[in-house]
Amino acid sequence: MTQMFEKAAEINKTGIAKLMKTVSTVSKTNQTAGIEWADFAKESYAAGSETMKKLAGARTLQAAMEIQGAYLKASYERLQSQAKVMSELYQGLAKEVGAPVAGEGATFDPKAFFDPKAFFDTKAFFDPKSFFDAKNFPKFPAVIAPKLAA
Repeated sequence: MTQMFEKAAEINKTGIAKLMKTVSTVSKTNQTAGIEWADFAKESYAAGSETMKKLAGARTLQAAMEIQGAYLKASYERLQSQAKVMSELYQGLAKEVGAPVAGEGATFDPKAFFDPKAFFDTKAFFDPKSFFDAKNFPKFPAVIAPKLAA
């Protein structure tokens, strides 16, 4: 009988260790993401300030439009670069967090767990015919029904 408790304690101990490792990994990833976003914001602010200085010195509308166009293009490229960095960061997190589930010979299939077609199927999510059907509305208890009829 004590073997059962010892086995349960061992499973609990390893489970908590895995959970703490996962929490630590998520925490480190979020910290890195915060630093990346702060750097991105700093770069964006500096680029915006520089562009405003250039716009203030523009002599013609044509020059101002060229400066604005260059700024928008650079801003878009910075945003794309930041999105790539964030994507890689969180993909790495997903691989690390999912490694224990996938690595122990488990039959975890993410596609079976989450099917985007079924999840985003509007007919399955909300069917107006069945929603507004009187048969699907809850029935009032017999005690309340006579009071409502009066």
